[in-house]
Amino acid sequence: MRIAAVQMLVNNPHVIFGSTDVVDDFIEIPSPEASLVKGGHLAVRTRAQVAPVLIQVWRGPHPDLGTVVFDGPTYLPDGSLFVLDVERSTIFSRKCGPSGSRRLTVRVDEVGEASRVDLVLDVGENRMELSRIGTYPLPAIAGVSDPLAPADILNLILSDFDRPKARLVTAMDLVIHEWVADTSSRAAVHRSSRVRQIVEWMRSAFPLVGLGELKRVGSLIDREVADIADGRDDEIAVRISEGSLKGLL
Repeated sequence: MRIAAVQMLVNNPHVIFGSTDVVDDFIEIPSPEASLVKGGHLAVRTRAQVAPVLIQVWRGPHPDLGTVVFDGPTYLPDGSLFVLDVERSTIFSRKCGPSGSRRLTVRVDEVGEASRVDLVLDVGENRMELSRIGTYPLPAIAGVSDPLAPADILNLILSDFDRPKARLVTAMDLVIHEWVADTSSRAAVHRSSRVRQIVEWMRSAFPLVGLGELKRVGSLIDREVADIADGRDDEIAVRISEGSLKGLL
């Protein structure tokens, strides 16, 4: 799951990460000497003086995107992961758990000129597909260890804003199937909660649309899903998504 994200404008292309100890030096990766076992610091080369660099911190499951440039142990004395640029104009720290050694995987979208850097802690060994409807594919999820709850899967579906229709269709498909299968007394609460997650994603995906309009769309989605008794028809998710997107794109 994504636990933190920050965008950094950098003049020097190196973005440094590791423990919160004082940064005396760093090793650029990929490098055979790269290691964080002793609490040192690594760096990835990113695009500089062009546009912000997106740094994301994940725990376990994460999008299977880009190239893995580092996968090994890291020692975090206070359990915090530290990220900064060489000039220290942006410094970011995220508490990630107790102190000790953790497995860290680093993925970049472009080696040597990254615009996106994913720092993944405690990665699992399994992979899963997000998309059930083949005509609306999304990147698979890597680093899975245990079965994911529907709320976690929905968070991963809505973790980015590329392919907005595919993300909305996939999210709608999940909500419909959960609603049809859920016989608990809290099924309606779960359904409405998932729809609220979708509306919050829409706030960032469609920034020119006001919150009032998005809430209205969310209410329509909630009512349409509530009327579904059989979710085996994939076109239901597509139809509701297309109706929701009218006026938003």
